[in-house]
Amino acid sequence: MLNGNVIPEMLDTKFVQLTDVWTYSPNPDRARWDGNYERVDSETRPTYRSASFDLRLNDGNALDLTAESVGIYVIRDDISMIYIGKTEKHIGQRFNAHISKFTAVRRHDHPKRWRDYARSRLQAKGSKFEVLDEFEMSFYDFSDFEAVLKGPTIKEQVKDMEALIFYGLCVTNPKERFLNTEGRVGTRESREKWKAFFD
Repeated sequence: MLNGNVIPEMLDTKFVQLTDVWTYSPNPDRARWDGNYERVDSETRPTYRSASFDLRLNDGNALDLTAESVGIYVIRDDISMIYIGKTEKHIGQRFNAHISKFTAVRRHDHPKRWRDYARSRLQAKGSKFEVLDEFEMSFYDFSDFEAVLKGPTIKEQVKDMEALIFYGLCVTNPKERFLNTEGRVGTRESREKWKAFFD
């Protein structure tokens, strides 16, 4: 493992506007969201309002993200929210789900923390709810952390990395800002290891 002083330095990263990395195009004829959710089969989804969007990863973006990128991304707003997620070559699918939750589009299941956040965002943003200009993102590339990660496969190592990034960011950010459910970050072993490392 690398010297313990190196890992905090590795967490120092640049944030860029989310819309500098992704082109987001919501349909203009959607109805305004009323802040409500309903059960659809076994999932909780926003009330239907004919909302959809297209999302495209920009070529040559400031984070050098590609559809094949492997690592951990971080999304934050300018006031209250941080989310960390892992990608193993499925980043488009991941962000499609996140944007649907930020903008209350009836795709995917919307967990309670995301529902609470979307409602508070609706209240704060009002008519600008469909605009994503308050979001920034960063990316930690797997290859930069591989030497300190444990696991027999890349998938397991990325889970270890997810816990590393989560607890590393908890040093400088209150846990209540995270939309992540702590018990679902990484594995139990990786959570225990990296929590102890950063305590």
